Amino acid sequence: MNSMRSLPLALAIASTVCLFSATSQAQQSGAPPGREYKLQTLYRASIAQSYEFVEQTSVERIYRDSTRATYTRTATYSMTVRCIEALDGVSKVVVNLDSLRYKFTSGGKEIDYDSQEDITPKNFADLNNYIGPLNRSFELIYSPYGEVTNISGDQIDFWRDYLEQNAAELDTVLYTIWTQSLSRENLLQVGDLQKRIVPGLRKAVDSTWKHQLALRIDGTKYTGNVRSRLASYEGGLYHIITQDTLKAAPDQMVHTYNVPELAKVVDGTITLNNTLLLSTAGTVNEFTSVISGITSLVAGREPFTQKTTSTLQWKLLGQYQW
Repeated sequence: MNSMRSLPLALAIASTVCLFSATSQAQQSGAPPGREYKLQTLYRASIAQSYEFVEQTSVERIYRDSTRATYTRTATYSMTVRCIEALDGVSKVVVNLDSLRYKFTSGGKEIDYDSQEDITPKNFADLNNYIGPLNRSFELIYSPYGEVTNISGDQIDFWRDYLEQNAAELDTVLYTIWTQSLSRENLLQVGDLQKRIVPGLRKAVDSTWKHQLALRIDGTKYTGNVRSRLASYEGGLYHIITQDTLKAAPDQMVHTYNVPELAKVVDGTITLNNTLLLSTAGTVNEFTSVISGITSLVAGREPFTQKTTSTLQWKLLGQYQW
């Protein structure tokens, strides 16, 4: 008799266990099949975000006679992204690179710079690539689909005009470094966290989309169309990944460490593995890009090849009202 009474209780417990197991599995798997989510970066007027951007790069250079040289660099910016206007999906944000920590090593030589401790920058050409936009605010205007439609900044424009007016009196290499450090490409490299990866459209888990992407790695611009995918939705975060390749923009002139003249890019390809974490509130919580590639260059009549590995990471530190 007791065993008969205990049977309903046992069935109830078993049903509860099955329900808990099913709920747990659903939570772990993330999104229900076929459900679409609006993937859009949202900026809110009077709200600012603080980010840390870290670039870690290692380069091995191989000359025609097979001799080799290596160098590594770590550059860390503290940056603020502040929304000044958001209307009908169009957002105006002001980016400021508040501070820079820089470390460069090669063949026993080491250059360190900290903008919060050092009164003046070190006289080192490679450092100028990173000093250029430091504490020179610029404004980005975003379309509803994450495309930057305009970049402007009084301080940026002032120094661009200064460089143009004094180009004849400046060393060609130094002029090129400063011009490129204040270029649209470099400002987007540092200040645009979306990189057109966030489509501004509704997408289901495992769906893909194509978009343009440009990255500036060790002074060289790589660009092309790539495919991104909504890999998962878990814990209030959309995980968007991009695994593809980019080609070096042809015929660009670049400065590279310990080469006394500008080098011309012949060709090059990088392989990238990106992960972007977008919150349901529309904030980029983190963006990590792991890159490797080989680029052929020539300086004068001397060809050489550079094998580059680089990791770029933007990480949200906090947000506040201003």
